[in-house]
Amino acid sequence: MKRLFRGLIRLVLIVAGFLFIFNLPSLLGIGKDHIEINFERFWVNLTSDFQFLFQSNQDKYLEMLKKLHIVESYQYTMTILLSSLLFIIFLAMITAILIFLSPEKVKNKLKSGLNFFEGIPDLLIIFLFQFFVITLYKSTGLKFLQLYGLYGHKPYFVPIMTVSFLPFFLLLQFLIKIIDEEQYQQYVLYAKAKGMDRIRILLVHIMRNIFPLLILQLRTIVWILLSNIYLVEILFNISGFNQQLFKIIFMDGEFSVLVLCLLMLSFPLVVIETAGWFISKLIKGKGAVSI
Repeated sequence: MKRLFRGLIRLVLIVAGFLFIFNLPSLLGIGKDHIEINFERFWVNLTSDFQFLFQSNQDKYLEMLKKLHIVESYQYTMTILLSSLLFIIFLAMITAILIFLSPEKVKNKLKSGLNFFEGIPDLLIIFLFQFFVITLYKSTGLKFLQLYGLYGHKPYFVPIMTVSFLPFFLLLQFLIKIIDEEQYQQYVLYAKAKGMDRIRILLVHIMRNIFPLLILQLRTIVWILLSNIYLVEILFNISGFNQQLFKIIFMDGEFSVLVLCLLMLSFPLVVIETAGWFISKLIKGKGAVSI
């Protein structure tokens, strides 16, 4: 009941934030030659949007969503997001385990090398993918990757790889850091003293203890993925959810439709937070997270 109440408060605050941000230009007089603060006009627009949010015509509402193929584009964007997230989690955990099971000298070199890849900009990765595919096609005539979303095409492999690059290294560095810290905890030292295998300590005990922290970090990863997907949809000319959102803004669409789309965009964060809470409860319910 307490979490439901907190969820309702969060939803109210999100909608209130939308109302404030969308009407901020009317408060500051943005679009004129000078800034002129006008609280009266701001309040009128704010109350008007609030009333319009609950009095909108549902038929017109659904007609615009159908016209812009919102459901289809949302499904495509969320498929890229979910695929990228699962790929990042799987690859980061496997890589972190292999790094910690490797010899000490190799492990230190790999940990140092991660800093280089973390600093590579996402835009550079996107351009490198474009350059590689186009150069390969011009040189050999081989076209094995769908790069752009022209003529209704919906590429998957290239967008997933490009949006996953930076979040993968961020999550990997985070895992290495918290596993490093966890290795000096009392339960790990006690397990080593008992002669327990390194793999068992890492997979069974350390991973279970760091899981709640991993879930918290995934919220940041999802934010980065959403921003990367926005870049990919523009640069690869993909008709995804972000592109449809722009159409709603430029078509002077209804405020309620815009709020609904923004809530749909924040839905993955709510799902991850809720799933993380339930899974953490399940892990703690099976026993203490110590030996």
